Amino acid sequence: MEQNEYRDLFLAEAREYLQGLNTALLALEHNPENREILQEMFRVAHSLKGMSATMGFNALAGLTHQLESVLDLLRCGSLQVESLVANVLFEALDLLEMLLERLDEPDIFNSQLEQVVCRLRELEDQKVCTQSAGAAGLRLAFDEFEKDSIRDALAHGEQALLVDVSLEQTCLLKSVRAYMVLRALEKTGHLIKSVPSVQELEEEQFKDRFRVVLLTAEPESSIQSGLGQIAEVEAVSVAPLPVELLDDNRNDSRFPEAGPAKTVDAFRAVSETETGEESKKGLRREKEKTVRVETDKLDKLINLVGELVVNRTSVVEQGKSGVVAEMSSAVEQLDRITTDLQSAVMKLRMVPIKQVFERLPRMVRDLTQEKGKKVNLEVRGEDTELDRSIVNQIGDPLVHLLRNAVDHGIELPAERVAAGKPESATIQLEARHEGSYVMIRVSDDGRGIDPVKVRAKALEKGMLGTVEAQRLSDEDAVRLIFDNGFSLAEQVSDISGRGVGMDAVRTVIESMNGSTDIRTAVGQGTQFYIRLPLTLAIIKALLVQVSGEIYALPIETIRENLYVATAEIKTIQKGKVITLRNEVLPLLYLDEALGLPPLVRDEVLSVVVVETSDRKAGLVVDVLLGQQEIVIKSLSKVVEGIPGVAGATVLGNGKVALILDVSSLI
Repeated sequence: MEQNEYRDLFLAEAREYLQGLNTALLALEHNPENREILQEMFRVAHSLKGMSATMGFNALAGLTHQLESVLDLLRCGSLQVESLVANVLFEALDLLEMLLERLDEPDIFNSQLEQVVCRLRELEDQKVCTQSAGAAGLRLAFDEFEKDSIRDALAHGEQALLVDVSLEQTCLLKSVRAYMVLRALEKTGHLIKSVPSVQELEEEQFKDRFRVVLLTAEPESSIQSGLGQIAEVEAVSVAPLPVELLDDNRNDSRFPEAGPAKTVDAFRAVSETETGEESKKGLRREKEKTVRVETDKLDKLINLVGELVVNRTSVVEQGKSGVVAEMSSAVEQLDRITTDLQSAVMKLRMVPIKQVFERLPRMVRDLTQEKGKKVNLEVRGEDTELDRSIVNQIGDPLVHLLRNAVDHGIELPAERVAAGKPESATIQLEARHEGSYVMIRVSDDGRGIDPVKVRAKALEKGMLGTVEAQRLSDEDAVRLIFDNGFSLAEQVSDISGRGVGMDAVRTVIESMNGSTDIRTAVGQGTQFYIRLPLTLAIIKALLVQVSGEIYALPIETIRENLYVATAEIKTIQKGKVITLRNEVLPLLYLDEALGLPPLVRDEVLSVVVVETSDRKAGLVVDVLLGQQEIVIKSLSKVVEGIPGVAGATVLGNGKVALILDVSSLI
């Protein structure tokens, strides 16, 4: 098999398997008796092992084999899901993830691999799964049809043999070896029964031993020598079937009743030479429902639709102007088709935020153990969809918020009990749609943020003067935690204290045209709200004209439009302001902010009220041109980074308009 052909597909599926194992193990910690979770984990680990072995990634396959052995002990009930066991399993999953990231350099993890495998083997040595206690425990129970088949064979000179097979403990693909044994036996006679059943052998639901009943005319020595030549078969025992078993229908409760043996053709496991093809089929199975598309190809499609949207706008405008009246019907149809196409293509970019959310419970679990705290993380709205580019960027801000919640917000268990709270804290992570936006909420029931302490810390760091601190409202004081360099931590740790985490959160969110808000109550907890647009590729914008040039303002930053008489404008500390519903609103003249020559101003000014994060202002423009969907184009490196400019767009008339970055402007 050409490895490169399936490498990317292998990596994608392997990462999904690993994330599934992490999520399942977290659930198993909270519900150790759930057998369905254990069965699913065993199945996933087995699939990952087979894929890794097929692709030739032996370090991955070997580690997954040891992981699978421990999971088998858990399934059998010989090992309990305790904290120590879970920690070792999580350590193994972390190492598997590192091996995936450095597939071609497994040797750099030799030391870690040896340590983790050793820990897994120590767990395995604690107990021996009942199913591997020996062939003597593999009790047989025959139905009437099987008894008649055996008696008929004996009457015609054949013998009924009991074949016990033991595989080497280091065998990676046990189902493959079991298949090879069954295929070799079927060539010599007729298979009546196997314990465990063929289906269980196929799914590797056995340790390293199994038993087969064979009807054959071949001598015992020939069968034993033939099976002994199969690789990784440790021992073979062939003996006549005791006749008394035909009259003994007692079942051993330790083992599931074995069903009638299937033919080898019906056994879905494959031999070494066929494993590659079967694994290819496994790697391809997701294509039945989904198709993986390279992001470059998807981006090209988005760009083409963007160009179509620009041209649609141009055609629609010409149609409205009456250049060709007969075109009106065709223009309307083009508008409708393009809108539908745009909507369909934009959905291709949408992915569930679950891709980010599912990585966070493990982080919270490890952090709470490190800090000696007890936390229940409740996750909701994982299926809420966002633009792929936003999902790729939102992970780090959420990590900062959750780490701060555990480190700063949540009290130690004794402190919570003394305050009359449950010993275990609750952190909620929720996503939901609100119109054309997505709202993400991170809340905790911890100690909350004390605005008095925030003011004191700001004074200590010289971020505020005494008078300014006194005038600051509690809400505005709390928002100081988003300022660069601010931290309430008394000591700098590997988690917090440097005053850059919350500033980074706001910076990333605002770079995506989003906003942040915070609500808190001392002793009750804190809620952070993140508001994000659904997509960053095609957005709605308000077009405005300033000094003869056209600019675009993202709609999500606009709160309202006003007409303000110059007589209403006041001056405070050399800044122009107006009073809007008992609130002082600063004015920003866009021509001055952008360094453009001002035009003669009218007595009544057009003002666009914008808001980003906790800041609000009125942007004074010359003309309001109206709303329009625009396609965002990034600027070249020659002009990128200009303050107040987020990108550019092509208008329907072919002209380029700059998209303004409201957060940096105000």
